[in-house]
Amino acid sequence: MGLIFSLLASWFSLNSLFMKNLSKAGGVASLPRPIGREPVLVTTIGQGIDGLLVSEYLRDLHAFTAFRQKAEVEDLRDMGTLILVIGSEFNLEKDAVAQFKEELNRAQSLQAKAKKLNIPVVLVCLRNYPNLNRFDRELFSVVLDDSSYVLLVGNRQQDKLLAGYKGYYTRVLRFQDLKVPLNSILR
Repeated sequence: MGLIFSLLASWFSLNSLFMKNLSKAGGVASLPRPIGREPVLVTTIGQGIDGLLVSEYLRDLHAFTAFRQKAEVEDLRDMGTLILVIGSEFNLEKDAVAQFKEELNRAQSLQAKAKKLNIPVVLVCLRNYPNLNRFDRELFSVVLDDSSYVLLVGNRQQDKLLAGYKGYYTRVLRFQDLKVPLNSILR
């Protein structure tokens, strides 16, 4: 009996400590109720590989996930949730401003179609604020208002990106801490 009590007490202490650390990070530790459903379409806005990392985390959580590097509105067919991951890495051989405008138009088209189909949009930013370039910041600010939920990785400087945002958000300090808030989207 004493062993069971010790195990339960340890589990409760560690669990509450973990949740306390997440909520100290910023926003809410996780969503109060799921907002999305499977299948999940994950795409990167800005041509970076950040979306692939989020997609792999969702697969680790056994979520039915489709990753498209440059998803188009047609890819939203039969999807239950759209996750937009900010991360610009433009081809240096082409005009970066033209590539940025293309990505911006793609993001806005995806969000408009998702809204029309009543698909929740989750915005994710894995880059710490000092590592965000002007393209990342602009892409983030444009898609922020129509997002159902926002996930950030980084320190308190990330909160600068959320000026005026009224929805739920979670900011975790480490990439490894994303699993709980990602899981709360679906379960």
